[in-house]
Amino acid sequence: MALSHQSIKGLLGTVIKNYSEESVRENGYDLRICGEKALKLRGDAFLPEKPSEYEEVEFGDHVELEPLNTYLFESCEELEMPNDLIALMTLRSTLARNGILAPPTVIDAGYRGKIAISLTAVHRVKLARGMRTNHLIFLRLDEPTIKPYNGKYSGGVML
Repeated sequence: MALSHQSIKGLLGTVIKNYSEESVRENGYDLRICGEKALKLRGDAFLPEKPSEYEEVEFGDHVELEPLNTYLFESCEELEMPNDLIALMTLRSTLARNGILAPPTVIDAGYRGKIAISLTAVHRVKLARGMRTNHLIFLRLDEPTIKPYNGKYSGGVML
């Protein structure tokens, strides 16, 4: 079952850290982009052995995304997902209406850390630091999982 506005407010400070109360929406939470840099992917990946190469892009008050390039950002928020809760991450419609693409992502039960946010620009666009980019929909599992997340991206590793 998807969590309501009031249930999500109850997650602030425990499951969702470094939160903004304004990011609690009708039935979800909007992640914000932060960090001192973004990573611009350059390609040359050979998966699963070799991840994409990247270059660091300074992220001051804003960052300019070049068309048809993918960038990784760090969320302002940090999540501590309990073993009975997952989240689905989608792009906010405001960004979609302005030519930005993002893959849907699952945040697993047991995950802990910041979220790597992947955004691809179709057209040249500037994004402000701290803006809301992605929407989380929280779902309660029928029972706590016996296999919580324990992967290489724990702690918010971007690549």
